[in-house]
Amino acid sequence: MSTSKLAGISEWAAQAAQITTGVAGLSYAFGWILMARFYGALGVDPEDAGITFSWLVARAFLVGLVALAAFLAVRWLQNRAASAQPTWVTLSIGTGVRSLAEVHLSLPGRHLLRGLAGALTGFVVVFLLILPFRLGDRFAGDALAGRPVDFGLLGTSVIRAPEVRLSPADPAKPAPAAGCVLRLGGNAGTSLFVAGGRVIRVSDQNVTVSSSC
Repeated sequence: MSTSKLAGISEWAAQAAQITTGVAGLSYAFGWILMARFYGALGVDPEDAGITFSWLVARAFLVGLVALAAFLAVRWLQNRAASAQPTWVTLSIGTGVRSLAEVHLSLPGRHLLRGLAGALTGFVVVFLLILPFRLGDRFAGDALAGRPVDFGLLGTSVIRAPEVRLSPADPAKPAPAAGCVLRLGGNAGTSLFVAGGRVIRVSDQNVTVSSSC
């Protein structure tokens, strides 16, 4: 294998690693802030509902792989377009865009594009910082009001608080007064539920959870 091909493969691998790790890092930060905000507003820790570090890392890595797949698809389309025979329409459009860029972006064009890139980057960063806080507050308000919560991303549920019915594990005991509640999750044999605008902790050995409510 020639040196140029090895250099191309190395550059491609570096770009793929940067995209995957960068997007995965942003996804992890987004998920961590969202979980901390949502469960913190309910007065519990994410770990109490079964949200662990490995859970967040696995989903962040999944998002990174999806971003990498999108990047590969774009690169493939670019390579196909570059290898295809250019037509008169393509050349005309390309010439027109280049002329427009030469007229309007002659000398300050580089600085203008840098400014636009910086503004876009700042907008994305602020958006990623504010959105998980707003979503966490909104979902916590819905849960306290008794409304089921189901926020998914890439086919997986990020935050899910379905409505379930609690029944006593021992038929001889009376049914819980709460009846239909929202289940936040559980850990170490204890589940968290939202009933009457507050969070209750119930041992899994004492109740039976059914989805028919």
